Amino acid sequence: MVKVPVGEKVEINLWDSDKKRGIAKYFSSTMDLVRAESEFELNPGDTAVVVESYDSFIVVVPEDDYTKLLSGKNIENIDPVGLNRQIYKILKERMKETGGILSLDELWSILNRTSIQNILDKKDLKKAINIKDSPFDRIKVEGRVYIALRPQENMEDIKLIVKFGREASFLTKNLIRTSFNWSDLRIERLLWYLIDQGSCRIENQFRTGTRYYFL
Repeated sequence: MVKVPVGEKVEINLWDSDKKRGIAKYFSSTMDLVRAESEFELNPGDTAVVVESYDSFIVVVPEDDYTKLLSGKNIENIDPVGLNRQIYKILKERMKETGGILSLDELWSILNRTSIQNILDKKDLKKAINIKDSPFDRIKVEGRVYIALRPQENMEDIKLIVKFGREASFLTKNLIRTSFNWSDLRIERLLWYLIDQGSCRIENQFRTGTRYYFL
């Protein structure tokens, strides 16, 4: 029986979704059928990448944007620039729910549900988020690291808060928090961006506290 090298691609021929195993086709100088297992959902005709190889079977993951980041003889290397771009996509996809902000722990949890979950190391993640010219910001708040899109990318939040602010006499952080259930970091980044852009002014008073007025 042929032993398929780690990193090679195979085509799923038969697959039992309940048992998460099946038969894959491996094309080299000939076409061989090999037993395959995977933690991920696969269907006949899908292309998969071999992540573990034994004499009797292979362990595979679906070929996707994450497996394209892998390199090295045993696919132990992850392209940090490519992973940085995937993180950016994750933030964009969760814009409505999170405002494009995730803690490092939340991001790690998300990536550990992808096809590279058993290959990704926290060192890989650290390299990726510290890439020069990254399209997102790395922020540390009270000892906790967050990854955040720049406020100008979040036009939905901007439109929402400006409309809300112009309809009210003024806004406070607490009013925004209770109205939209946003995190403090999401609120603060947005408000400071709007202040910087001249769309909002801040007023601090001893009796009334901090208020934000929209122009």
